[in-house]
Amino acid sequence: MLLVALHAEAQIPIKQDSINKSGNKRTLFAFPAIIHSPELSFAFGGAGNYYFRMGHDSTVRTSFIQALGLISLRKQLVFGVESTIFFPNERYLLRTQASVSHFPDRFWGLGNTSEAANREKYTIGQYFLFPQLLRKLRNNLFLGVAYEFQNVFFFDYGNGKPAGESIFDQENVAGRNGSIVSGLGLIFLYDGRNNTFNSSSGYYFSYYINQFTPVLGSQFTFLSQSLDARKYIPVGEKYVLAFQVVGNFAHGDVPVRSLFNIGSSSMLRGYYEGRYADKNLLAAQTEFRAPIIWRIGVVGFAGVGRVSHTLSQMSFSALKESYGLGLRYSVDKKEKLNLRLDFGWGKHSNGIYFNLAEAF
Repeated sequence: MLLVALHAEAQIPIKQDSINKSGNKRTLFAFPAIIHSPELSFAFGGAGNYYFRMGHDSTVRTSFIQALGLISLRKQLVFGVESTIFFPNERYLLRTQASVSHFPDRFWGLGNTSEAANREKYTIGQYFLFPQLLRKLRNNLFLGVAYEFQNVFFFDYGNGKPAGESIFDQENVAGRNGSIVSGLGLIFLYDGRNNTFNSSSGYYFSYYINQFTPVLGSQFTFLSQSLDARKYIPVGEKYVLAFQVVGNFAHGDVPVRSLFNIGSSSMLRGYYEGRYADKNLLAAQTEFRAPIIWRIGVVGFAGVGRVSHTLSQMSFSALKESYGLGLRYSVDKKEKLNLRLDFGWGKHSNGIYFNLAEAF
């Protein structure tokens, strides 16, 4: 497994007072990359991050717009954009996720005990859009609305198997012929982190609830809820201990591409994303971050989690463990923005991940 990344930095000079009174500049980081991960195998492409501050108040946290484009040896095409924008005085917060992809993927069936022998290839094409607009109620406390839309316009599965022999058919998996989901939801957010990219102190808590309904054009009706709680503890003057607990819960007719998965570049690193998938997920992780020398740092991380079909089946048995090590390179010391390279291991699984900014 190999990852090689090049980094280029470009600062775009503008008038000092157009960002804030401290004279921060808008900054663009862009880099080509060769990436290996469980989902992508080897992938080639590029990523970039544009970050800035709005208004004349230097206490307003840094906003960012991040873009990623990849093509893999498995003929996977992915283009995504993610942003978090703090408006002047942080009165409003706009977060957006959007992507388009053509993605040969793998599926092992539903549940926390799906068998490795059930692995089946399938391919999807999809669009995804998730804008969120929040209004500050008081310091660090926000309330807002979100719209989530996903169109899985192409879904090919079975690999030539006779009808009924695919794991998708055997388990009657919803959405196996494509899906459109559309829902309007509410977000409650407390964001007391001291930094958007690499927090070293503070709390973060979000609760998101969304009803997907035919009234908004959804082909499937279900209720989705997500909790995300984080705590960052400084250890001495240089080190950070970070914790995160995530709970995702869905009830109703949930299509396969809207299920919750174990494994990603940010939670339970080391598992193929989707190796275990179902309507409910509970996971927790911790990470210890330490600078070493110059712009170089290291991290150690570990986590556990599991999925279940119903909340009544959720328990602390059969947890999936994850652990790993990572390297960090600071591309901007002032903003604490890092390039990260993580090596993660799960049960009979492993992966290498390359990203800009910390996992959480």
